[in-house]
Amino acid sequence: MKLKVNNKPSEFQGSYLNQLLLDINLAETKGIAVAVNNKVISRNEWNTHTLNENDIITIIRATQGG
Repeated sequence: MKLKVNNKPSEFQGSYLNQLLLDINLAETKGIAVAVNNKVISRNEWNTHTLNENDIITIIRATQGG
């Protein structure tokens, strides 16, 4: 299926958000937030949140700084 991940077109063969995050090596990363179509998906829902054709996924990583 076609998705947009952080504004970049992407092809994905899975069904669930956690599968996508595994594919891009972010599933176990601490300090990230994920939104699908501008709705934040809590970490405990990643395994069950179904992705659909043309979904827009935004992944934000917290950083330290000052």
